Amino acid sequence: MPSVDGWRALSILMVLAAHSLNMPGFSKTWWWVTSFPLFFDGNLGVRFFFVISGFLITYLLIQENARNGRVSLRNFYIRRALRILPVYFAYLIVVAVLQFFTNLHQAPVTWLGDLTFTTNFLPRGVISGHLWSLSVEEQFYLLWPFTFIWLSRKKVFARWILAMPFLVAMFCHLVVCTNNVPRIVHPFFHPHSSFVNFDSLAMGCLAAYLLAEKTPAIINALAGRKRFFGILLGGSLVVVPSLNLHWLGLFLAMMGNLLQAIGFAILLVTSIVHPGSFKPLNWPLVVQLGVVSYSIYIWQQIFYAGPQTYGFSTVWWMSFPWWLFAALTAGVVSYYGFERPLLRLRKHFREV
Repeated sequence: MPSVDGWRALSILMVLAAHSLNMPGFSKTWWWVTSFPLFFDGNLGVRFFFVISGFLITYLLIQENARNGRVSLRNFYIRRALRILPVYFAYLIVVAVLQFFTNLHQAPVTWLGDLTFTTNFLPRGVISGHLWSLSVEEQFYLLWPFTFIWLSRKKVFARWILAMPFLVAMFCHLVVCTNNVPRIVHPFFHPHSSFVNFDSLAMGCLAAYLLAEKTPAIINALAGRKRFFGILLGGSLVVVPSLNLHWLGLFLAMMGNLLQAIGFAILLVTSIVHPGSFKPLNWPLVVQLGVVSYSIYIWQQIFYAGPQTYGFSTVWWMSFPWWLFAALTAGVVSYYGFERPLLRLRKHFREV
């Protein structure tokens, strides 16, 4: 599907850029940092990932259901496991080795979260804190295929069901704005909570339904110069919530993440229908970066954590810009040397 890997590449670059802000040798006063602050918004990059995941998973489920009249949950979970689990647990093994041989320490409760994909609800460690987003996605994968099958059988309008995560997320943001969250339920209203982030995944799901069911209407809506209106609208919805607009404070606190998810979904669909208007996203090097983005995301935290985490003195490969080369190298080696051979097994678990 055109442009999707390009968006993945942009998303991982935004995460790496955000992490670079805290690396030795990086200056926050550089002109390209102050001129393009949105590019250094790692949370927005993760939000892009969520929308892409919701979109692709749902689009593939729709295709499989239309082709075979059913969805194989067994094959779905095997495919997801082959894509996500090998490198995920390989990373945790490396973390365990580092904890044994260096000063790195992770509390048992942190290990519990890492091993059960509940990192987003439990105290996070320095070297595995980024796994919260994988927890959100795994919880989504656990719930959504069953919901999709139920919707398909009951002929219920999925768009109404998908509105529920939007309402829940807005309620969570509203509660946080009151600054009156009881400690016992704080994890459910934390920015890393599934309840706060499921709206981005749901937005991707909704975009997939619209593109699959209303393809001619969407193509017509984005025909000719109208595509530039879609680009302008999507871009504006992404940018505006990041602006310091005090008069929209409460509204953006409640709706900001959702508006950005809607804006990105518009850009994503437009880039798929009109990839020619998003040529940089489809350059071969950009596509390849998107292909290995998940691997880079997993391994970059080792270098981002900083030498003090392991009891080391300053090392060049944990400072800017060299840590980027280390993270990229680790991701590429992991994908092509370890993950890709396992990914070939997925073809045996595709319905044809």
